[in-house]
Formats: sequence, C-alpha cells, structure tokens
Amino acid sequence: MTHAVAEAQTQSESIGRPEQESCSGRPVVLSTHALTKQFGSLLAVDGLDMQVCRGDIFGFLGPNGAGKTTVIRLVLGLIHPTSGYAEVCGHRVPGQLQGALRHVAGFVDDPTFYPLMSARRNLRLLGSMSGPLSEERIDEVLEIAGLRERAESRVGSFSHGMKQRLGIAQALLHSPELIVLDEPTSGLDPRGMKDVRELIRELGATGTTVFLSSHLLHEVEQVCTRAVILNRGRIVVQGPVSELRPQNDAVKVLTDDQVRAAATLRAQFGAAGVLEDEGFLVVQAGEETVPEMVRRLVADGVAVRAVVPAPEQGLEDFFLELTSEDDARPAVERRRRGIARVLGRRR
Repeated sequence: MTHAVAEAQTQSESIGRPEQESCSGRPVVLSTHALTKQFGSLLAVDGLDMQVCRGDIFGFLGPNGAGKTTVIRLVLGLIHPTSGYAEVCGHRVPGQLQGALRHVAGFVDDPTFYPLMSARRNLRLLGSMSGPLSEERIDEVLEIAGLRERAESRVGSFSHGMKQRLGIAQALLHSPELIVLDEPTSGLDPRGMKDVRELIRELGATGTTVFLSSHLLHEVEQVCTRAVILNRGRIVVQGPVSELRPQNDAVKVLTDDQVRAAATLRAQFGAAGVLEDEGFLVVQAGEETVPEMVRRLVADGVAVRAVVPAPEQGLEDFFLELTSEDDARPAVERRRRGIARVLGRRR
C-alpha cells in the first residue's frame, strides 16, 4: 500500500463528511446526509455524506457493486432510504420529491425512447410530460447533442452512442440545475465515448452542473472537476480531481550494492520510505533531499549508478488500491489453482 493510499484511508472518515464551506461560496446543488440503504442483510449505502456544488462536473466513482446506482435511485426518489436523506436545490428527498425533481434531470442505466418515432417527436412527447416546450428549445438541445441533422430519423436506427446523446438532449430540455448521468459511456465504442465526453465537457463549460457516475478512471480524469470514490457504499476519498492524484516525490535508485544501499537509505528515510521494485530501490525522497541521500551512499562506500524520478502513480492505480479487497486475494489464488488443475487434466 502506498503512503498516499494509507493517508487517504486514514482520513477517509473525516473526508467523507464534507463541511458546508467546501463549495467556497457556490450554492450546493445536491447533498446527501447520512444517506443509508439496506436490502435485507446487504448494506448497499452506508451513511453517505457528500456535496455537489453549482458548476461542478462531479465524478461519482466506484467499482461495479459499490452502490453508485443505488445512490442515484435514492436521490431521484425511485427508492426510499433506510435512513438519512438527500437534498436537491434545498428540497429534501424523500419528503419534497416533487420540488426536487423540478431541478434535476438525467437517466439511470440507459435512456429509453420510442424506436419508431423520430428524435424530434420523442423529445416533444417526453419533454411535454414535464411542462410546456417549444420547437425552438427542441432544436437547441438537438444542436447541443450534435443530432440536429438526424432530428427526423427514427430513433430505432440510432447507434447506442447516439441514443446516449439523445438522452442528454432530453435531460437538457427544461434547463435543469442538475443533470444526473449513470454510466453514460457504458457499452460505447471509442468514438461514441469520445463524443459523449466532449458533450459533457461542453456542458461544464457553460456552467451546467453534471453528476457523472462512472467506473472508468480515465474518463473522470478527462472530464470531471471534483469527484468521490465510493466502495461498499462508503466514500473512501473525495476532492478536486487534480488533488485526488497522489503527489509523487519518489525516486528510483540503482547502485553497485543494493543491499548496503537499502540499509543506508532506510536509516535515513525509515523502513516504510524505501521499497524494492524490479531491481531498483524506490525512495520517498523529495528533490531537496536527493543530494544528501547520494552523499550518504557514497560515504558508506556505495557507488551510485542512477537516480531517476519514479513513475507517477495514476489516479487509476490509486483507485484500485483504495478499493481493493484484502479478502479477495484468497479467492484469486483459489481461482488460479482451479484453472491450473483444469489445464493439467487437458494435458
């Protein structure tokens, strides 16, 4: 476990309960307060506290089964919490669901349309259920979604990516303060993913608040401004995406005697500050400490061959370490042994 991960896990309880001033004066569009949902013996959401600020593209991250879709269903009033509540633009859910839904739009799982109707007719019909709607507004959202030229085409002829973009267009019809998107790039080819991500970035540039549920780390790095990482229904860490990537001050050291070098370096930086990696010693040493590190190695008779920056740990590696399950390792080993037995029988 890296130092950054250990620190994040130590602070997760306090981080998981953000203070009101975390929005730095911006209005809070969505918040949850000790939100909990239990299905029988399964605790799907465990005392969730978070805030989404106006103008955020907010990444809601977690492995499959972490509780992301359950939280969205709770926020949208599709299921009731066991305890706690959500708040959308000052309206509590449950309790003031109708008021809350006037400020939010989006989709859970995949958006659904009438396949024999055109994109325009689908938007006209579905949008009218939430209030008056002009043809000009339909044109505007089709343009935003990049579907203006396919407005009269039947939705049944659309690719999966085009349907996702049409779902975002539908969400924009009544200019909600918050758009909730549940895995909007799921099942898309690379081109479809790129189109949807570019659309989300454009929404953020206009000040639209987007709540983006995803298990794709690179997607969140590319698109989001703030994020939380969820595991087993609890927040592991949260903050600006630029700060979620662990700071890396490590260097890789190669000498003519790695055993003696390790002893010298551990005396200087502690046992936890020196690790071994493919023949190198990885040392948690800031740039300012490198000259003293080299001086001590030379003084101890160790010839230094190379000191280079260690590769920066990406957000994806950080995510995997934060959400890894220690009790999963025996299962992995059992699976490997089982595969080996099957292969052995085939020989």
